[in-house]
Amino acid sequence: MCLSDLVRKLNLWRHLSKKYYVLVTIVLMTASCSSVDYVGSLVEEEFEAHSPSFKFLGQTKTDQKLAEFEKTVSSYVKNLKYGYFREAYRWVKHRDGRTVAPLSKSVFLYRIHSYAVLSSFISDGGREARVVAKISFYEIDTGALIEIIDEQTWWFAEVASAWFVEAFIPIEAKI
Repeated sequence: MCLSDLVRKLNLWRHLSKKYYVLVTIVLMTASCSSVDYVGSLVEEEFEAHSPSFKFLGQTKTDQKLAEFEKTVSSYVKNLKYGYFREAYRWVKHRDGRTVAPLSKSVFLYRIHSYAVLSSFISDGGREARVVAKISFYEIDTGALIEIIDEQTWWFAEVASAWFVEAFIPIEAKI
């Protein structure tokens, strides 16, 4: 190799390194084990601190059922709080396959004031859950506030891969 070829190659490397400086810097940073380890620890801290929803990735089947249960109960509660009783009622199903009675029109005379889950636990290998909730609601016309403790039984349908509650909130029975 003659000197002119060597100079030409060095000039080419100098030109490319100037043009792609950022790319070269990133490559050199990630080539060092300590910098990769440092970046990895930063990502891990960010992952743990700010994104609990990422924890759903790579879970076992029981953990996925638990996550699905928490998501379902949360959606159920939100629908009730905002008065979307029809949407919340879609989670009501009997375990034995009996037909669920249609939603009573009188339930729309009420509004949920507050809904607090006091306790919840999953049993029977992730196939059944129990939720105890404190619900405050009022009749729209009178405004009288009533508070009840609702004990709900939730069950997991393997075929549908979804959680269902056995009974709707007992609003009308408590008035």
